[in-house]
Amino acid sequence: MSGVIGEEFFMKERSGEWFFARSAQGKRVMSGESQIKVKEERAMKIVRRLLIGAGAILLAAALLTLASPKSAHALVAALVQVTNTTANPAVTLDADKATRIPYTSASQAAGPVGTCGDTLVCQFNGFTAVPAGYRLVVQQIAAAVGVSSGSPTPSGSFSVVTDDVGGLPLDYFTGTYITKQNQAVFHQSGVLEYVNAGSTPSLLIGGDLISNESGYAIVTGYLENCAVTGCPPIQN
Repeated sequence: MSGVIGEEFFMKERSGEWFFARSAQGKRVMSGESQIKVKEERAMKIVRRLLIGAGAILLAAALLTLASPKSAHALVAALVQVTNTTANPAVTLDADKATRIPYTSASQAAGPVGTCGDTLVCQFNGFTAVPAGYRLVVQQIAAAVGVSSGSPTPSGSFSVVTDDVGGLPLDYFTGTYITKQNQAVFHQSGVLEYVNAGSTPSLLIGGDLISNESGYAIVTGYLENCAVTGCPPIQN
C-alpha cells in the first residue's frame, strides 16, 4: 500500500521487504519503521561477530593446551616457582625435624643409695622410658664412676630394657681414668642407637670400681614422632 503525507510518498512493508519511496523532490527516503529495523539488523550483526571472535579465541586456547601440555605445565610451574638465593633464602620445613622432641635423661647407679654397690660392674637403668607414639634416637652417652685405678681400662656398654628384661649390648665405649679424683669419666658422642616406645636405655660400666661409690650417667638424643616418620623397624 502507499499513501501521501505532505509532499512525501512512502510504501509500507510488503512480503517481508521494505521499499524506498520518493519524495516530491525526487529523493529516496525510508519510512521510520524501516530505519528501526535496519538499525536492529546492524546491531545483531555486530553481536554475532563478537561472539564468533570470542569463541575462536577459546577454541585456540583449548587446542594449544591439548597440543602442548608441557608448555601449559611449564607456565603453571613458572607461576609457582620459589626463588631461593643466598641473599633471600626460601623458608623450608622438614616435618621430621620440626616434630622432634629433645631427650635428656639422667640416672644414678642402680646400687644402694645411687651407688655402684659392686667392685665389678655398675648398672644404670633409671632413665626415662620412651612414651607411646615415639622412638628415642640416642646421640650421646656420658657417665662418671669411682675407680681405684685405670686397670683394667674402664669400659661400658649400651643396651635396651623392655618389660624389665635387658637386651644384648648394642654399643661399646671406653672411659678415661682421672687419677687425682679416683674416677672414670665416659663421654661418647656420635652415638646412633634406637629405643622403641615403652623401652628404656640402659648402661653397664665395668672397671676397678670402688665399692659403694656413687655413679651418675646421662643419655641424650631426641624423640622422633612415629606419626610423621612411621618409625620403620630397625634391622639389627
